[in-house]
Amino acid sequence: MRFFGLSLGAEWFDEMPMRCIYCRKRAGLMRRVCDPCGRVIAVVERAGGEVGMAGLVDLFVAEGLTREQVDVVLDAQPGGEPTLRDRLTSNMANALMRGLGMPGRQSPEDVKRIREAMKDGGAGTWVKGEAPPRWSH
Repeated sequence: MRFFGLSLGAEWFDEMPMRCIYCRKRAGLMRRVCDPCGRVIAVVERAGGEVGMAGLVDLFVAEGLTREQVDVVLDAQPGGEPTLRDRLTSNMANALMRGLGMPGRQSPEDVKRIREAMKDGGAGTWVKGEAPPRWSH
């Protein structure tokens, strides 16, 4: 393959495809994010944590995005970082806590830790499938 007069082996191009970091589909030349995933991220950034989940759904629909496109981006973990869904949950929990007069201290990493613990059956006071302990008052 020839590129600007340079001879490049086709195997180099096949080994290093420009894939979207969220959905792993082709993103284009020198791009890390494809168009649909970029639109999801733009909606989330525009909302800035100021709208709830119902408001975000309306914004995604107005942008012409499908649920599958949105879920792929919200649940992606590029580099092992917390997902966008974790960040949104953290922002909403902190806004709720501040609205109740308490300091909001929920970080995206905290949400990620809770989410991962829930996948394994939870990290609460009893094991999944057992009866919960009696409350003492």
